[in-house]
Amino acid sequence: MWDWLDAFSNSLGDAAASIIAALQFLYALLVAVAQFLYSLLVAVFNFLVNILKKVAAFLHTLWDSFFKKIFTDIINAIRKLHAWLELHLGPFIKWLQQARAFLDRIFRLYIKPILNLIQHVRQYLQILRLLGVKWAGALDARLGQIEGAIAGIFLRIQGYLNAVIGIVNSLSDPLGLFRRPTFVMSMRRIFPSFMRGVSGMPLGYFFPSPRSNAGNGLGPTQFPLNLTNTTQNPLPSGYLGGDDGLGNFGGWDGVDPLADTSMDGMTVLDYFNDDLYPEPVCSDPVSCAEQALRNALISPLVQS
Repeated sequence: MWDWLDAFSNSLGDAAASIIAALQFLYALLVAVAQFLYSLLVAVFNFLVNILKKVAAFLHTLWDSFFKKIFTDIINAIRKLHAWLELHLGPFIKWLQQARAFLDRIFRLYIKPILNLIQHVRQYLQILRLLGVKWAGALDARLGQIEGAIAGIFLRIQGYLNAVIGIVNSLSDPLGLFRRPTFVMSMRRIFPSFMRGVSGMPLGYFFPSPRSNAGNGLGPTQFPLNLTNTTQNPLPSGYLGGDDGLGNFGGWDGVDPLADTSMDGMTVLDYFNDDLYPEPVCSDPVSCAEQALRNALISPLVQS
């Protein structure tokens, strides 16, 4: 009987040892598979990083060797044209500006006092008209026509001079057409509308704003995205309702062009504003990917 019990206990020990060996093999197999998957993912990630680096190097070479030379030649040609036009049209522009200043001086010294006198006379005529003097109303109306004609003539001449000065300035400075602050600020404002018009997608699909209170179409797109819903995908005109991104127009008299510094107050798109994002937990892409894969694949196996 005792021999049977010894044999049974020995068989149980052998079975337990076999089960333990099988579990150890299974654990080693899972660890090996996890390490293989981890190495494979790291290799794929490094491969993609190298591909992106090669693409970036190719684009950089393409820009330096081809497009940059073309654009540089175009800019140099425009600058030479600008210098030539400025040399020949500069004196004419200066004469027009002097003529405008002379006209303004004549208006302030001689015409404006006459207009002020007419205004005072019309005030007394209005009092007489209220008192029932009939000819006062007719004279007041006639003086009003004369006043409007005198002011209209000078305003019309000044408008013509300003228009001619603006046209000649544009001809003498074609490069200025591309660097005008109004052009830059206008492009900044209509960029969301432009993206919606040419792609049919909201701006947030390409450059989502990290703000919690971003307007319709500016924040991250919803899922599922309904392009026919104007709340998720506003019409192009819906982006033109505000002045977001524009600089300060204070002090502009509407005649002379805006100063170059007027566009320095423009704000960038929220997507490119690093101050709106929280501080990153990890800054190196490769080490971040390795740590994430290590936490996802190896740590659960070790804990088990």
